[in-house]
Amino acid sequence: MQDAMQWRWLYNEQQQLAIDTGDGDAGIYRLPYKPQQLVNISFAEQPFDIDDANAYQTWSEALQHYGDDTLPVDAHTAALCAVAFIRFGCPQMPQSWHFQKSDLEQWPAERTLCELNSGFDQGIFLILDIDDEFASCMLLSPSMQVSAIKTLRQYQVMKVLNNRLLPATIDLAKTAQTAWSMKLA
Repeated sequence: MQDAMQWRWLYNEQQQLAIDTGDGDAGIYRLPYKPQQLVNISFAEQPFDIDDANAYQTWSEALQHYGDDTLPVDAHTAALCAVAFIRFGCPQMPQSWHFQKSDLEQWPAERTLCELNSGFDQGIFLILDIDDEFASCMLLSPSMQVSAIKTLRQYQVMKVLNNRLLPATIDLAKTAQTAWSMKLA
């Protein structure tokens, strides 16, 4: 893979955002966001800057930590989508009403994955940003039904109150496995 500082954002006349990683046609990743989900896209080509590279590295490493067989996505693609949404995604209003409340008092800062439960379905999400009240979460599961008439697509982002975040079952399984290994040692 080419150095991330040589990567560039592309936006074409078909109104599609993509990233060129410098590997020819195989290195152009078309991102799943519609024009109405994006802001600041009045360009044909723009460099992938140092902030983009740092964000990509952070999310890529966090997702690769889980291994290929644990997550329902490719870590590289998910990290690219996360960077694209943080850089170009429209600000969102919270849509917490779709999701059931959690009984967690405080969300641990080191957790990058969470789950949300709509009562119809449960999905695994990457936390893109979080403050004292709200979190923006990108769906990693292939899809998630949130109501009788609404289904989220993979890489779609939802902003929710922090009291909707549930620990990711893969984190809980990893913690249990580590605890079990320590007892055996």
